[in-house]
Amino acid sequence: MPESANVKSIDAVKHFHAAVVQFQEEARLCVSALEMQLLCILGWLERDRPGFWKREIEVCYREMSEARVRLHQCRMRKYADFKPTCFEEKKDLEKAKRDLEFAQKQIPVVKYWNVNAQQEANEYHGRASQLTQMLERDVPQLLALLHHAVDRLEAYGNLQVPGTRAENVSFKAAEDLDGTAAAPPDTETVAPHADETDTLEEKNDVGRG
Repeated sequence: MPESANVKSIDAVKHFHAAVVQFQEEARLCVSALEMQLLCILGWLERDRPGFWKREIEVCYREMSEARVRLHQCRMRKYADFKPTCFEEKKDLEKAKRDLEFAQKQIPVVKYWNVNAQQEANEYHGRASQLTQMLERDVPQLLALLHHAVDRLEAYGNLQVPGTRAENVSFKAAEDLDGTAAAPPDTETVAPHADETDTLEEKNDVGRG
């Protein structure tokens, strides 16, 4: 024999239905936000950073060339027996060389992180697809089941048994109020109506006469 559902509150089922709907909406927003962030990161590593560091390398070459020109001009200047040290010009040239070396090292670094980010993105898509599948297939099925359950429970609560007599209903009400079963009237012990009493009295008077 199937077990009963033991549902004590239809409102609780409705509240759970509303909570599942809210979860579905918020989960969809989170998945969309994560997907947008992931696309931004991949685009930043794949297109923005390589172009940026290539431009930086060009700038460093230009600055290093200008620093060499300034150093050469400084060395060519002579004041009698005084020869300038060109300390600032040498410092600028060394800085330009360091900047160029740093910018050149960033090209393989960007490639490395781009490859790793692509692998992580593929892993994320594999896991996120399970959540998306649940949101688009399993959750709607659950919502439909809950909606059907609420309809069936409400219909069951409004159900009236056909052929129920008013006296049986009154007996049931008395039982619920007093806590004891109210016995139906016994047809053998029912007192006679007034008309029947008058008829018996007339018969008795005729017998005496």
